Amino acid sequence: MRSLRGKVVVVTGASRGIGEGIVRLFAENGTRICLIARNKKRLTAVAKELGIPSKEYLVVAADITRRHMVKKIVNAAVRKFGQIDIFVNNAGVGIHKPITETAEKEFDTIFNTNLKAVYYSFLELIPLFRRQGEGQIINISSLAGRMGVANLAAYSSSKAALNVFSEAVALEVRNENIKISVLAPASTDTGLMSNLSRRSKSPSRAAKKLTVAEVAEAVIFLAKQNTNAWTSMTDIRPLLVRK
Repeated sequence: MRSLRGKVVVVTGASRGIGEGIVRLFAENGTRICLIARNKKRLTAVAKELGIPSKEYLVVAADITRRHMVKKIVNAAVRKFGQIDIFVNNAGVGIHKPITETAEKEFDTIFNTNLKAVYYSFLELIPLFRRQGEGQIINISSLAGRMGVANLAAYSSSKAALNVFSEAVALEVRNENIKISVLAPASTDTGLMSNLSRRSKSPSRAAKKLTVAEVAEAVIFLAKQNTNAWTSMTDIRPLLVRK
């Protein structure tokens, strides 16, 4: 497996939960990191808590549902570090409601965050990676994208769309040394996922949820794969189930 030391990594939704866990493990592997979320103060606190030297990280407060903001992220990272090697689309939102009670604005927010922001990242990153000669995008999906879940119709369908979208674009660029991978975790012990799972009365028989660290470890695995190895999509689930 390849070393990540010195690689430049961008992580969206980096201020908490899975995103914060991903940042932690990348930092432990010696990467340079660009942390993205709306709350700049919290992002800076995360970087300082992890003890990342100031020259090794960059904080960008941005709304990824706006294309000019995604462009700003990419330009800022390249300006400071000279390149981007790995971009993790981790930021996501979900709302637990029957579809007839889901407002159009809520529906749009889910799809704009979970899918359209990824589209914006492709528009900016693929030309950059072509110039660099390589690059990797890791999209964080969900097992909810594998099936319909009552009262999570918008969330589930946004993740299902993300899965197919990612695979299709990955096939467009696979011969250009550009990897696009999808990681689909089962319910994870974070505020968002725990709340969605509880309210949706998830049928999962898992004895316990995945931890943030376990999901982050899977991201690191994808990032460390040798150049010729490409995992297009993989699920991560808890091993133990209730009797």
